[in-house]
Amino acid sequence: MIFIISNGFCGKVEDMFKKGNEEMVAENYKEAIEVYESILNLGYESSELYYNLGNGYFRLELIGNSIWAYMNALDMAPRNRDIAYNLSIATVRTIDRIEMPNAQIFLKVYRSIKSFLTVYEWFLLGGILVILYSLFSIGIKFGLIEGKISKLISTLLILSVMTTNIIAMDRYLEKQRRKAAVIILNGVDAYSGPFYGSNSLIFQINEGSIVDVFNEQKDWSEVVLIDGKKGWIPSHSIRLLR
Repeated sequence: MIFIISNGFCGKVEDMFKKGNEEMVAENYKEAIEVYESILNLGYESSELYYNLGNGYFRLELIGNSIWAYMNALDMAPRNRDIAYNLSIATVRTIDRIEMPNAQIFLKVYRSIKSFLTVYEWFLLGGILVILYSLFSIGIKFGLIEGKISKLISTLLILSVMTTNIIAMDRYLEKQRRKAAVIILNGVDAYSGPFYGSNSLIFQINEGSIVDVFNEQKDWSEVVLIDGKKGWIPSHSIRLLR
């Protein structure tokens, strides 16, 4: 597990990031984590920062926090193989992993395509295709582009614009409506309501599990697991994904 140097910061934050990397090289993982977390607290983030933070947590065997950091890194850089690999390694270290329900092949392919780009990249691609279609249409209107193939290209551009913007909007709406989080403590008890009590205990959630936060009440969060189980857990046992 290597660390990545970022060029996305400047000034004091860049110095802090370099300091964190130096602590990682010296195997002072706790100190490195403190530096990286301080950068996040200042409002700065990058895929490199989350990736290095994930590596630090992994070295300290804090699997839940490492998965949280890797997932944030992958959200910002979805095609980065190093991040995807390290996330898979961390996920293997979780206990009693909850498997995703089997989805149809078409749905799997669609999810794979949708996650290939970030929300910003999908909208950017959609905008570029709209411009290309507009220029192509102008070319046809003024006779600069002729022939039967021009109609085919025009149709393909229209379909590409529609498909790209549908995926972009789906990705955006999913991110807006979904409040995902990672369990960062092991053996978290889930209750039937926002209160402790042996009679209200319904199941346990292990560190590294991914949940959707359905509701919040004071120091409690109602979460839903990918297998459909629902329960209330202490809010300090989760970290929300970006």
